[in-house]
Amino acid sequence: MSAKLHYYQATGRANVIRLALAAANIPFEDVYPSGGFPPSEEDKAAWRKLGGNTTTNIPLLEMADGKVYTQSQAVLRAVGRMGNLLPADDEGLYMTDKLIEDAEDLRRESYKCFIAWGAPQESADAFIESILPMHLGNLERQLKDGGGYFIGDSLTLADVACYDAVVNFGSNREPTALGAFPDLKAWKERVESNNEGIKKYLASDAYAGLMKFGPETLGK
Repeated sequence: MSAKLHYYQATGRANVIRLALAAANIPFEDVYPSGGFPPSEEDKAAWRKLGGNTTTNIPLLEMADGKVYTQSQAVLRAVGRMGNLLPADDEGLYMTDKLIEDAEDLRRESYKCFIAWGAPQESADAFIESILPMHLGNLERQLKDGGGYFIGDSLTLADVACYDAVVNFGSNREPTALGAFPDLKAWKERVESNNEGIKKYLASDAYAGLMKFGPETLGK
């Protein structure tokens, strides 16, 4: 029996969890709200019943044994523990937490400049010209301290978090973004090709069917 990930049929805040589940070889299926987006009051009530929060509950991960996890960053770390994607030492754990937050910084900035959601073109242009390069540079700087991955010579949860931010909130929106960051570009290709779980997921119909953030979100 597979785990169930409750979210919209989009990458959004759930895709980093999907990638972590794939990297950890934890079988899962997506469960979308019956009426799509925006969710109905019935969908929200069902999420509250499952997750227990009176505020927000998705992304929500429902395990095969009935255990439920909510809040995207907490879910991500829980999957990291389940799938042995976390370093064993304190310094590695600190760097994982730090890089997850660095990835979230990029994600936050990215969400501020969606033209379709009312952001002015000036904010999208600023994201392309200065904000995105600043965050990509910060990540590449830290990647150079590792051994092909952000922490050591094998994929960890830090790589999963940074990959989602760099790709789904960065280079998918601005396809030329990685041209100035060759080490980050090579790392992206390494993540996509070297982990069989992620490789299989990215080639799946489930991933292909998700709404993704492209150049049109930046008015391009």
